[in-house]
Amino acid sequence: MQQSIAKSSRVVYRRFDAGVSLIDDLESFALSEGIREAAISSCIGSLTRLKLRNLCGFDEDRSPEFERTIIDENLELVTADGYIQPLPEGGLRVHIHLAAARPSGEVIGGHCEDATTFTGAFMYLHVLEEEGAA
Repeated sequence: MQQSIAKSSRVVYRRFDAGVSLIDDLESFALSEGIREAAISSCIGSLTRLKLRNLCGFDEDRSPEFERTIIDENLELVTADGYIQPLPEGGLRVHIHLAAARPSGEVIGGHCEDATTFTGAFMYLHVLEEEGAA
């Protein structure tokens, strides 16, 4: 089993403005701040469009099958977990799972392919590795 040792450790706060992509904005922020690896430790806010991609089974070759859903309505972002990791070919992977509530209180969620903020969102990142850190 391979163990990973953090090269740096700090907590970063990020506020997302209204009308931005949670995934794209987080990736841009991480690149501009030199963040190579981080864990999302807290995220709340509101969304107006949510794209989910949830695993629903496997085909006969054991390849995963996904169900994609787009929700175009105002949602309360209740929580989000995930990470930022460097890709072998360069760039970053932003991976987020979230739960969001409709005004009725019904909660929906899963793997977030993308989400557009409604009034905004607030996130804390635990930064594990940064560019230039040794």
